[in-house]
Amino acid sequence: MSRSDEHDEQEIVARMQQQMSVLDDAYEPVNIPSLASLEAQVRERRQVRRRANRIEMIMFWIVGLFVIAFGVLLFHSAPVLYLGIQALSLGAAIAVVAIWTGRRRKETRHE
Repeated sequence: MSRSDEHDEQEIVARMQQQMSVLDDAYEPVNIPSLASLEAQVRERRQVRRRANRIEMIMFWIVGLFVIAFGVLLFHSAPVLYLGIQALSLGAAIAVVAIWTGRRRKETRHE
């Protein structure tokens, strides 16, 4: 490296340091919360998440029980309708799987 290259490099570094100091002066540091307040926020969020998970689980069980009860009542009151719904559901599931595997095979052949 020649003297002029070193001088140019030092000049660039000096300008960058000057611009960085201008940026540092322009932006004041944000108030950093204490460790105790951060721990309190974490505890609060955990409690909120636990409550939400509990409510979600309760709703899942209630809906599940309603679905089971409806299925049992439907089977006892109209077994033909119940079996028809089961057959349609099975047919739809098989059709979806067949379409999905067909598309997947088609995509792998093109690649």
